Amino acid sequence: MKLGILDIGTNSIHLVLVEISKDLSIQVIDRAKETTRLGDTSFQDGYLSETAIHRGISAVRRFKKLADIHNVAKIKAVATSAVREAVNGGDFLETIEKETGIGVDVITGEEEARLIYLAVKHCIPLGKRPSVLVDIGGGSVEVVVVDGAEGGIKQCWSLKLGTLRMKGDFLKDDPPSRKELQKMDEHIREELVPVFKKLKSLGVKTMVGTSGTIMNLVAMANWLDQSSPIEIQNNFRIKPRYLRDLHDVLVKANRKERLKIKGIDPTRGDIILPGSAVMNAMLEDSDIEEVILCDEAIREGVVYDYLERNRSKIEMENQIPDMRLRSVTQLARNCDFEEEHARHVSDLALSLFDQTKSLHELGPCERELLRYAALLHDVGYHINYKKHQKHTYYLIKNGDLNGFEEREVEIVANVARYHCKSAPKKTHENWRKLSGADRRVVRILAAILRIADGLDRSHFSVVKQVQCRLNGKGLAIEVTASSDPELEIWGANKKKDLFEELFGRSVALTARPIKKLKLVKQEVRKYA
Repeated sequence: MKLGILDIGTNSIHLVLVEISKDLSIQVIDRAKETTRLGDTSFQDGYLSETAIHRGISAVRRFKKLADIHNVAKIKAVATSAVREAVNGGDFLETIEKETGIGVDVITGEEEARLIYLAVKHCIPLGKRPSVLVDIGGGSVEVVVVDGAEGGIKQCWSLKLGTLRMKGDFLKDDPPSRKELQKMDEHIREELVPVFKKLKSLGVKTMVGTSGTIMNLVAMANWLDQSSPIEIQNNFRIKPRYLRDLHDVLVKANRKERLKIKGIDPTRGDIILPGSAVMNAMLEDSDIEEVILCDEAIREGVVYDYLERNRSKIEMENQIPDMRLRSVTQLARNCDFEEEHARHVSDLALSLFDQTKSLHELGPCERELLRYAALLHDVGYHINYKKHQKHTYYLIKNGDLNGFEEREVEIVANVARYHCKSAPKKTHENWRKLSGADRRVVRILAAILRIADGLDRSHFSVVKQVQCRLNGKGLAIEVTASSDPELEIWGANKKKDLFEELFGRSVALTARPIKKLKLVKQEVRKYA
């Protein structure tokens, strides 16, 4: 299964395409990113600008084409603070859905933090001591304190300290004035007070940093210290003093000077300073001794979350590639069906269908519908044992079966409805809905299903094979069984009436003699 994750962030829009294998392992097959700056002015005036909206929609269109090229089955899209806080955020998302067919979920800051945690725990060994996860986005900063002993979230915050927000609120001059820097720093530290208290009370020494801002800051700091790039970002470790030294350089530089610093992402030249200010405050006012990079974040967290929520569905898609059969099987399992009995009745019904083709003259389409009706014939037990066949009809009709036309669902539901008890009657409302041609199909398939169901009366798959033979005005069915089939033959005789009435032929059921095991005497030898 191929899954696409679209992350509509405040600064950039990201696409990650992954393939989920049969063993549920995940392989990234493509990535794409565009800096769209949705939050350029939205935090100050409350609206996404027309220019930002155009950039965003154009990016999503291109990403949709890329996903289509890779034959991605599903795109899961999320939007964060810029869209969440904008008055016209809903209009923006409606346009995306109208033009691309992609529905977008707007997630809360707390949900962002949870998804970031899911990504990190699958990527970085967090150890047994508590640690803090930090993601600096364009609109917000997510902070997650992780309990090392239990491996879960101890506490999390979503703080409105994102780089675009801080730039718009505080930094007007280039380079920024001392007063601007002081106000921004005071605001950041005030917002982080509860975080500092928690980190110190737990003795947190390790920070795991995610997001493009932190990745870029660490890359720049490493250039200042080592004069070399980072070969592998994931699990890269750096001491806080190098990030504090970098911050001292950034606060004195204007944009042109910042862009000359080795390792900087050119698209972050105007917003890297606010990100550095957040990192610097966290490192100065806490006891963090080491910063570890994690190159997975919210996008990968969405993948892991989707996998956890849809594990059984994905396993079924890998196990049953055919959409129609998968949908039928899912409905049956949701109704706690007796799978072995249903599959055995289906096999028997299809064998009877194939061997009586000269009588009914139906084709492969009707054969397929018989298979589905046989698999679902007892799902009504999920509601009640009494009149379960009527409950079966209701469940199939309302089961949202994928890949079926309305007419096909009606046929399957009616065939399953008449697998026992009375035959179709003109007084039955469900029967009156059918066309004349479809009534004939239902009667034939139901007649076959009734006999097949009777042949597994014990639900122990005693009958292994059926052999049909037309003789004059009769139909002889010889069964091969693993043990005494008297109950199965009795069951089929009780339910052969519709078949006999429909084709004007008597049905005679007999059992092939069971082969007796020959006992072979074995000579016991004694060895000295």
